[in-house]
Amino acid sequence: MDGKLTLTVSRMEGTSNAKCRLWRLRLFVDGKPAKSKRFHGTYGQAKAAGDEFKAAYAETMRLSGYDPDMTFAEYAARWLQRRRDSGSFENQTIRANGAKVDGLRRVMGGVKLSEMKRADVVDALLGIKGGAIGGVELMNSTVRGYHTVLKQIMDEAVRDELILKSPVDNVKPPKSDAREKHALPFDQYTKLIDDLTSMRGDAHAVGILLIALNGLRRSEAVALEWDDDLGDGLAVFDSIENMSGEKKKTKSPSGKRIVPMTAETRKLLDEWKPMQALMLRSRGIEQTPQTPLITNIKGRRMAADTLYRWWRKFGPTMFGVDCTIHELRHTFLTYLAKDGDAFALKRIAGWSKISMADTYMHADDEADRAAMRAFEDRIGR
Repeated sequence: MDGKLTLTVSRMEGTSNAKCRLWRLRLFVDGKPAKSKRFHGTYGQAKAAGDEFKAAYAETMRLSGYDPDMTFAEYAARWLQRRRDSGSFENQTIRANGAKVDGLRRVMGGVKLSEMKRADVVDALLGIKGGAIGGVELMNSTVRGYHTVLKQIMDEAVRDELILKSPVDNVKPPKSDAREKHALPFDQYTKLIDDLTSMRGDAHAVGILLIALNGLRRSEAVALEWDDDLGDGLAVFDSIENMSGEKKKTKSPSGKRIVPMTAETRKLLDEWKPMQALMLRSRGIEQTPQTPLITNIKGRRMAADTLYRWWRKFGPTMFGVDCTIHELRHTFLTYLAKDGDAFALKRIAGWSKISMADTYMHADDEADRAAMRAFEDRIGR
């Protein structure tokens, strides 16, 4: 074990050691506070408990590979490797964590883990926001991601008993400046549906329609294959990982669902399927039940980012609509909420908590009365 470990036993009551029955046991590593706890008993018992406390902490330090000169960069790399080895996180999460760790190591990697202070955290986050990593100023919502990862790293260092307290505890993340989601006005929404429908032969337009008419996430839309078309519904069981393009299970167990199909969606798919088959055949590809509904110009599964970029380019210019793909899902759910109930909304949206529906469900006295009338009809009263 590197680092000198010392113990102090101090009174917390009484005027002498003989009268005191409440003690504070404090451990120091190289003179810096490391861990403390309270003990009830006599002075002799407190001394014995302190020796056990010190021995147990010394063993913890040995097993954790304690190094008084360990830098933040070294510990952050260990934290990231632990997450990889655990198998508890999606590849996309690990890659996102890795990108954040790389950025944090660039601005504060050389600081010793045991000497990190609140000021180091504040300066690092301000530097990241100001462009210390990529040379451009970042949005607060991006900096919040760095704050989250840094807090996770330092909280684990506390659990490893390498530091007494996380220097991130008293550093608030910046306020989010992400754009608030808005639903399209109903007439603009219906016009967009009509405009997209006129482009049925374009896979991008089909993908956007699946989102706008069924409230799918873009990662779910591009994951759909023809055997997910159940005739009267869409089996949403998978999604596509954005960075790797690999198929994975939906965002949460609740995300695995059957989305009832509207007549408009049924007509869309019935017209698109033979068009896609013809285009694939021209490239020597046979359409099968495992063929993705949304394919790119090479006949392969379209990437979620490709769909995103197409919409970002043509949404405002071709359709006169300034909204994100996610806001198309938000628009669908907003109008669905006007005619449905919270539980139906939760199931169709694929949310894990019904509280998510609170954003869309609003008080409506007439709707409440209609629900009671329907209940009366059902029980024959």
